[in-house]
Amino acid sequence: MKIVLFDLGDTLENNDVLLPGAMQTLKAIANLRDAEGAPVAMGLVSDFDMPASPADIPAIRKSYLAILDALGIRHFFEPTDRCVTLSSDVGVFKPDEKVFRAATDRFALNLAFTSVLFVTENPIHVGAAHALGMRAVHFEQLGSVEKAQIAIAALAKLR
Repeated sequence: MKIVLFDLGDTLENNDVLLPGAMQTLKAIANLRDAEGAPVAMGLVSDFDMPASPADIPAIRKSYLAILDALGIRHFFEPTDRCVTLSSDVGVFKPDEKVFRAATDRFALNLAFTSVLFVTENPIHVGAAHALGMRAVHFEQLGSVEKAQIAIAALAKLR
């Protein structure tokens, strides 16, 4: 596993509030290493406002990044031009392959989906990610530190 892509809404946060255990999960994933010993990259793939024109994209991204700032998690996803992919950037919503390809290519052009783990609360997106060859985890709202610890252990085993 080279990259862990997270959905934001209802996976790490709900109504602009970080879910209990989310910070611990991000910290633990930030310390994971791949099979070669390199740090596992982390990114966000989120459905967000669709632009009326390409000129709207910078303002949409700024709005999204403000959410990450308010949640106190932006530093996990820096540089954001590499680590944050919005449906707004691509022009389609998840689980369209184009969104996942755009997110993955930001880290390594044409990296095989088999090197990617997608974490989301949406079981339909899990199925779509599996169909593309990704590993995917249905990550129900954390809700507690105990759930986060169980999730971290499960993700670490997928290395």
